[in-house]
Amino acid sequence: VNTSKPKQNSTFPELKLLPKPRVLRQTWLKDVGYHEAPHYLERMGLFELEDFLEVTSSRFDYVKITTPQVLYSPPDWIRKKNHLYKKYQITPYLDHTYFKFAFKNNCVEHSIENAKTLGFDMMEFMNTSTDVSSKQWKYWRKLTNSLSINFMFEYHPLKNWNANNRDLPSTSTQITEAALPFFEDGAQFLVLDHEEFELQDTAAEEVFGEIVSEFGLERLCFEVTSPREGLHRWREDLAAYIAMFGPDCNVCNIMPSQVLQVEPMRDNSLLRQF
Repeated sequence: VNTSKPKQNSTFPELKLLPKPRVLRQTWLKDVGYHEAPHYLERMGLFELEDFLEVTSSRFDYVKITTPQVLYSPPDWIRKKNHLYKKYQITPYLDHTYFKFAFKNNCVEHSIENAKTLGFDMMEFMNTSTDVSSKQWKYWRKLTNSLSINFMFEYHPLKNWNANNRDLPSTSTQITEAALPFFEDGAQFLVLDHEEFELQDTAAEEVFGEIVSEFGLERLCFEVTSPREGLHRWREDLAAYIAMFGPDCNVCNIMPSQVLQVEPMRDNSLLRQF
């Protein structure tokens, strides 16, 4: 009879985090500040943030500062928040709704300049159908570059820009052609909106896979659904992205309460809380 004991591990499984700056396996946070009630119960003020970052800062790379807090919080408070994130090697950026609101109010140039005064080094643009000419876009990207602000391009279903558009999935060609001018002018990433992913349904892996082949996985970031649109949908989105494109794919729109659960989703040896 074999009475030998099975060999045991000497330690618990450890996180396999790459040092920053990371090219792949990035996680991007969503910071809602104090302005998102009743959709979110999470709050992220300066005192909570310092403590939060001591625990979690190694886990994420970028943070989206939501537009309401940027527009309506004291500017010095926003600068302090941006400075604190940067202290922990996390890049704050402005959401596409910041650009969309500026466009609606005919002050895009001001919005870009204001971003710099608030301490942002990154902002997000979005597809605008035919409402903005290629010449105008070229000017805005040039202005952004001149202020040493990096930018990314988020592709949305056309209905997200204009509610009169039909809610239809886009082809990989449409997405690629929309993103190319931004990459040519220095865009850091193409973000693929979760609603586009949902519209693709069973074609998502093929369509998004063609985009991965075109630009490379390191230049893409896949967005998960916000809690206000479904409390558990973010996990389903994240699991789908990992299944389709591997554990090293970049993901965004992660809430503060979710950030410690992303790596356990990527690595089955780690403890999950659900």
